[in-house]
Amino acid sequence: MKTAEEKRKLRREKYLKYYERERARGREYFKENKDWILAKNRKYNKENPDKRKSAILKYEYGITLEDYNKMLNEQEGKCAICQKHQNELKKILYVDHDHKTGEVRGLLCKNCNVALGFYEKYDTQIFEKYLKKYRKELN
Repeated sequence: MKTAEEKRKLRREKYLKYYERERARGREYFKENKDWILAKNRKYNKENPDKRKSAILKYEYGITLEDYNKMLNEQEGKCAICQKHQNELKKILYVDHDHKTGEVRGLLCKNCNVALGFYEKYDTQIFEKYLKKYRKELN
């Protein structure tokens, strides 16, 4: 009788042995059924916007939709830098995070999110004030 560890090892070896073949099979299936698959995905995403948004937040930033909504409430629905309310904006607030550490800092409007990336070229005082909350030293 094989142990659980031996069974896992055999399954892993089999998986690796047939990995490329299965990937090719999957690509071929997608190519043959592309329109149907994309329509199905669009329909699902339209019917389940919260699940889609939650999955993206979890994958990109490691936070849940509840975490996002909590931050939104803490910021009173406003951008953390310019204080524009989300109702004044065309898009929802973006999640701002430190690219080095992955730490989520707050929610920003599109303009502030883009400007933060290039804050050296702008009036840095407002950005430094914001960043001091989250970082001990500015680079």
